Amino acid sequence: MLAFVVVSLGVHATGAMMALRHGEAVAAPAFEPTPQTLAGDTLDVEPAAPVSADEDEDEATPTPSPAAPAAVPRVGSGPLAHPHVTAASAASAPAAAASSPPPALFGAVGVRFASDLATTFTRAFPQAASADPLWSAAPFGAASSAELTLVLDDEGHLARTTVSGSPSPALRRGIDRTLALLGTGRAFTAHGAVTRIRLSSRVSRDDVHDGLHGDVFALSGGSFSGDVGNAFFALPPAAGPGRRIDVELRLLP
Repeated sequence: MLAFVVVSLGVHATGAMMALRHGEAVAAPAFEPTPQTLAGDTLDVEPAAPVSADEDEDEATPTPSPAAPAAVPRVGSGPLAHPHVTAASAASAPAAAASSPPPALFGAVGVRFASDLATTFTRAFPQAASADPLWSAAPFGAASSAELTLVLDDEGHLARTTVSGSPSPALRRGIDRTLALLGTGRAFTAHGAVTRIRLSSRVSRDDVHDGLHGDVFALSGGSFSGDVGNAFFALPPAAGPGRRIDVELRLLP
């Protein structure tokens, strides 16, 4: 009997425990794999456009602010201003300029009132020679030529002069008068210590300064450009027609 009671208590205790466990299993929330449907108003949302990998990288990398535009050189402001000028030609320009520098001056360089020797001689010849009466009797045509050598000292003064060739008496006297006019302490500049000039003259009939139009005398200021200078003077008629004397001065090497 006692054994029966003990077995009965054991069976009831086991059943109670099983019932308790079964109650906990029912009470625990169960996970359902299928989501429940939510009730309410619907809202249409347009799907976002797919983002490519490049756009993703652009969004991740900050875009730098644009730098200030570089100054564009104006046309004519430098050797590269023209679009067809290459770097090689631009580099060769300074080299070409450096290879042919302007000839250096000799004599009274930087001295106030100093003048170019060849230009001054060209302008002085009509003034000095026109007063010589020999030109009034000079025959028409070429009046010969002469070669003149002028030597300057370090201060730009005429140190020595030489006249060669076979000039006419009027041309030789005109050269001497001009040298006397220049040799009165004036200072000159030249492209070297020695300047060589070939001087030619020509006497022609003057139909303009003939004494009938009010002009009885004419004198040019003379000009010298490059290696050649020109000057003239016109004399009124004396025993015959008026005369025009043209002279050319050409620098010799």
